[in-house]
Amino acid sequence: MKVLIIDGYIDQPSCLGVPPFLAPLPRYIYGSIKKNKPSWAIDYRTIDQIRKELKKNYQNETPIGFNALRNKNIVILITGVSVPGKYLGGTPLRFSDLKHISNFFSESFKIICGPSTVFGIGEEGGKPSIPIERIDEKIWNLIIKGDPEIVLSILLQKNEDIFYNYQKICQNPDFKDILHLKRKNMEEILEFSVIGAELISLHPNFSENDGGNLTCEIETFRGCPRYLNGGCLFCVEPKKGPTIHRKINSIVKEIISLYKFGVRHFRIGNQTDFYAIHHGIYENKRYPKPNPEIIEELLSKIRNSCPEIRTLHIDNVNALNFALYPKEAEKITRSIIKYCTDGNIAAIGIESVDPKVISMNNLKASADEIMEAISIINRYGKTIGKNGNPAFLPGLNFIMGLQGETEASLNLNYQFLKKILRENYWIRRINLRKFLIPSGFNPKFYKKIKNHLNKFSSKYYKWKNTIRNDIDHPMLKKIYPIGGELKNVYAEKNDGNGTLLRQPGTYPITCFVPRKLDLMQYYNLIVVGHGFRSLNCLKAPIKFINLTQRELEMIDGIGKKRAKAILFKRPLNKKEWLEILPLEIWEEMTKIQPSLLSLIEKKG
Repeated sequence: MKVLIIDGYIDQPSCLGVPPFLAPLPRYIYGSIKKNKPSWAIDYRTIDQIRKELKKNYQNETPIGFNALRNKNIVILITGVSVPGKYLGGTPLRFSDLKHISNFFSESFKIICGPSTVFGIGEEGGKPSIPIERIDEKIWNLIIKGDPEIVLSILLQKNEDIFYNYQKICQNPDFKDILHLKRKNMEEILEFSVIGAELISLHPNFSENDGGNLTCEIETFRGCPRYLNGGCLFCVEPKKGPTIHRKINSIVKEIISLYKFGVRHFRIGNQTDFYAIHHGIYENKRYPKPNPEIIEELLSKIRNSCPEIRTLHIDNVNALNFALYPKEAEKITRSIIKYCTDGNIAAIGIESVDPKVISMNNLKASADEIMEAISIINRYGKTIGKNGNPAFLPGLNFIMGLQGETEASLNLNYQFLKKILRENYWIRRINLRKFLIPSGFNPKFYKKIKNHLNKFSSKYYKWKNTIRNDIDHPMLKKIYPIGGELKNVYAEKNDGNGTLLRQPGTYPITCFVPRKLDLMQYYNLIVVGHGFRSLNCLKAPIKFINLTQRELEMIDGIGKKRAKAILFKRPLNKKEWLEILPLEIWEEMTKIQPSLLSLIEKKG
C-alpha cells in the first residue's frame, strides 16, 4: 500500500504549521500508520508542492516522478486554517484546492482530516469559514472529525480492506462513531509522535547537513484554561474542552527523537498558554495558578538532552498569569530566558483594550493587566543576545471587528500602543487581523458582524497604517539599530533582484538584502534600514567600496543622489564624506562599517 500525506498547513490560535513550521499532526499521522502498517510506503508533500505538480500537469508538462506521486492507494489531506494569515514560507490550503486535488488523485482513496473538518476552512479575515460539508462527499471517501491519528490507528487495526470496501462498511452505524473518536488522554500520542519523527526527512525545509530552517511545533496540552468561564467567545480553543496535559518525559522523548533525526529548531507552541503547562488550581476563578517548577523541569531536560539545539522558543502567553500570579510568572520568565534561545517571543492575545469589547466578548485581560505582563517580560528580556536579538519580548495580537467595537475602540488600542512606546517597553511585533467568523457561528450575530466589518474597512486601513508608521517603525529602530548584526539568518526566497531571509524561530523578523544570495544557506547580516515590519540589511562584513548603487540606496538616509555621489567620489576621509553626507548620517555609516574609522585615521 502506498500512502500520501498532504499537509494543507494548520493555522490555529494554539498551533502553527506553515513552513518553516511543521505542526505535530502530520507527524502523528505518519507515526500512526507506520506503527500499525510498518511495511506500507508513506510519502509526504506540502500543499505548495502539490500545487506546483498540478500546475505542471495543467500545462501538459510531465514532472519527474509524476506517475509515482499520482499512483497512491490512499491520500490523506490535512486541513486546519482558522486564523488565516499571509506567510513567506507557504500558502495554507484553500477550499478551491480540494477540487483540484480530488481530480488529480481520482483513483485514490481520499481522506480529509484536521481541525477544519470541525471549524471550517478559513480563507480571509472578515469572512466566514467554509464548512467542510460543502465538499463533494462522493469524491472524498472519508471525513475524519475526530483525532486523525487515533481514528486511523483503529481503522488500520480492524482491517485494511476498509479502504476498498468502505461503502459497505459505512452502512454500519458503529463506523461513523469511529470517525469522531478523540484521544482518551495525551499519552496515546506518545508512540505516534516518536515514530512520526521520521517524517521530517521528507519536508522541503529540512536539510541533512544542518537541519535547514525546519522548526517543529511541539504540543504540551490541549484545551483552554479559561474553559470554565467560556473563554473568548469567538475562539475555537474553548470548544476543545478543559486542559489535558502531556507528561514532561513524553514531550522530551518526542523532542529527542526529532533531534536524533537532525532537527535543530523547536517551538513549544501547540498550546493556548505556555505558562499554563501543568497548571495548578484556580486560586482565582478567572485563571489557574502557573507551575514554575514543572516548566523549569521541561526546559532544563530539553536543553540537557539536546545540547546542540539552535532554536528553542515558545508561543502563546496569557497576560493573566502576570496580573494574578506575578511571583510564579516571574519565575517562569526567568526560566525561559535561562534555557530558551534569543529572539523568543510571548504572543499575547490582547484583541482589544476597550472595556466594552472586553466585556461583550469575554476577553482575557484589561489594559492594565496586559501592561503588567509587558512590563515584567521587558524587565528580564530586553538584553541583546549573541544572535543579535533581544532574549525575550512580547508580541501583541489585536482582532478587528469584535462585538461592541466602535471607532473609539480603535483609538483606545492606538493610545495603548503609544503608551508602550512612550514608556520605552519593547514589543517585537503587532498582529492586526480582521475577525474570522468560525463555521457554525451564531447566525444572530453573523450579519451584524459582517456589516460592521464592511462599514469599518476604510477605518481599519487608516488605523493599521497609523500603527505601522507611529508604532512599528520607531519600535524596530529601537530593537534593531543601524549597524546591529544578526547572525545565522536563513535565505528563504529570492525577491526580484534581492533576497528575503529570516532567522529560524517564533515570528522572526524578515530581512531584505538587495542582492541575490544562494538560498537555503545561513548568512550574517548588518542592519542598514527599517521598514514597518521588516529590516533592510547587507551581508556582513560590509565594505562601502564594494557596494553597488542599489545597496548604498538601501541605507537609511542615503538615497539615490547620495549613493551616486559616493560611487563617483570614493571618499577616503571624514572631510570628503561630509561633503556628501550630513554629520548624523555619517556617524550611522561608521556603525555599519566600523573599519571606516581606522581607514580615515590612516588617510588623514
